Amino acid sequence: MCVLCDAESLRLLIVPAGHLRPLKLAEAIRVAREAAGQYVVDVVDGLRDEPGSTLPRTVDPEEYVRYVVGRAQEDGVGTPTELRAWTTVPPSEYNTDPRVQAFLSSAVEGVSNYHARIDDQRVVLARFLESRPESLEFDGVGMSGELYFREGEDSYAVLSDDEALQIAVDRVAWGLHREDPSILLQYTSLPDGALDILVGAQKRPEDEANQVLAGMVDVAALAEDTLRQNGYGWLVADPQYGDVNEQRFGDRVIVRFRTPEESLEDEE
Repeated sequence: MCVLCDAESLRLLIVPAGHLRPLKLAEAIRVAREAAGQYVVDVVDGLRDEPGSTLPRTVDPEEYVRYVVGRAQEDGVGTPTELRAWTTVPPSEYNTDPRVQAFLSSAVEGVSNYHARIDDQRVVLARFLESRPESLEFDGVGMSGELYFREGEDSYAVLSDDEALQIAVDRVAWGLHREDPSILLQYTSLPDGALDILVGAQKRPEDEANQVLAGMVDVAALAEDTLRQNGYGWLVADPQYGDVNEQRFGDRVIVRFRTPEESLEDEE
């Protein structure tokens, strides 16, 4: 759930903290932590659109105003007086607010987790390539949280078996609406003659179809089998664009590929 998409939750984050009863303040602090999770995802997603940008290691109190209060302004949540109280005072006036503190601590934790993953995978990839870690450029985060690196014209992803399976589950779950229903049937407890049930579900709007089918299909088992049959490369790269190679390295799998843009440039 997008917590900042809900006007009631968003309002809990902008009204004066002193106006909230203890139970409501506790709820507001929880909502602030969830908002921080969305903030971190948005920050790392933005790295894909800004080549050469780096993930910050700290989060300033002003980010609460920019991200949370700014969203409230856009959505018309809160009175002008309430919003002005956040935007016309220095950070020292609001950085002790428990909601701001919850947002900052959760955001810093999320950012730190990404930094740890980046550092760990960069070292593994450097060992695999027999190069220096600093020569590998961090190249963004994928739709399922996978990390990408670049060296020269090649892009890389470093995946553990658990990470690969989670990405495969995501990919399979997103594509249930277009999967062959006869294949899906094999991963359900439905009788052989129930193919029409799956076909009917696939005719629904895409998101609804995926949700309904996920309730009938053993998505994890389908993802495991798909991963076993197709390898890891399809998780992070489209094989139609150049070579996609994968190689096990200790307890990880290294996938090397070129992005669609690079492959098209080579063809030109």
